[in-house]
Amino acid sequence: MDTPPTGRPPIPFQPVAWATDHELTGRLRRATQTLLDSLPTVMEDGLGFTGALHGGTQHVCDAAELDYTWAPMIEAEAVRAVADAFGDPSRALFTPGLSRIVQRIDALPLAEQQGIAQRAADRYVRAPVRLLPRSTAARAVSPARGASPPRQRGGPGAVPDRSNVLPFTPRTTNPPRPSGR
Repeated sequence: MDTPPTGRPPIPFQPVAWATDHELTGRLRRATQTLLDSLPTVMEDGLGFTGALHGGTQHVCDAAELDYTWAPMIEAEAVRAVADAFGDPSRALFTPGLSRIVQRIDALPLAEQQGIAQRAADRYVRAPVRLLPRSTAARAVSPARGASPPRQRGGPGAVPDRSNVLPFTPRTTNPPRPSGR
């Protein structure tokens, strides 16, 4: 892992620490918000919801100075938030219905998937627990914050502005393996 911006080591995974450590909970929440804010822009490259989600948590872990072992928790919270914005709030992450909801979201046209991801980001920031301001990406992207004009939808020759979102490339499903043993 690269050295975080402060030069301190990232917060390592600690069982149940997320439930008892206020600072850690804040970092996890901000990392989730940053991931949600980045999804619609990453989806502009033609990736569906799960394709855009895949791999982004490592980048938000770097930004929030969290160990990569926190990535699955951040990703799960983002999935829960998107499912809620889709209109099907899940009471628990590990219900069989959640995977069906994600499949239904992935089956929608890309523009609708982007809209759902944007709604999730906007709702997440307004959730009752507000620890710190939204990420820089959110202030630049989200029309709900009023910080910038709404993003221009693509047309012939349109170049999307990606200067305000964490740059990440989703992982491939089967990364190449080195030859050898």
